[in-house]
Amino acid sequence: MVKKLLAFVTLAVLFAGCSTGPKAEITSTKYVKNINAGGVFYNFEGQDNIEIKLDFRFDENLAAGLDTKEEDFRKEIYDILVEGAHFYYEDQEVERVYGYWPEEAGSNYVKEMTLFYVVPSDHAADSMRFVYDGSVLGEGGTGIDTVIKPDR
Repeated sequence: MVKKLLAFVTLAVLFAGCSTGPKAEITSTKYVKNINAGGVFYNFEGQDNIEIKLDFRFDENLAAGLDTKEEDFRKEIYDILVEGAHFYYEDQEVERVYGYWPEEAGSNYVKEMTLFYVVPSDHAADSMRFVYDGSVLGEGGTGIDTVIKPDR
């Protein structure tokens, strides 16, 4: 009986972690020395550059009308997905400084989309929050609302 219960609980946990609905996920956050904007490197004196990498799974309707084989697809899907991204420093929204199109993208997913933000160098450890509006991803989309503490 205990073995059956343990097997059931294990399966329930596995299935809960394998959700297939639309969702956003932060894969890394870190401080970077400068921001490479197509060969031009930006560094803001007295400021820290924050890099946030994200993966997404979204409803296929989001990319309806876009051709995944076209050269511009990663740019077009970036332009749609970035609308849900919001970065806050001390409860004030901070404008995105730069971003990279996803490294990989398909009809219902994106891998490694990168966003850059700038905050004062002397910020408190818990002063930064990243929010992603999951409704951008489609019905039932799971977003993000978390304090970030980037790696140095």
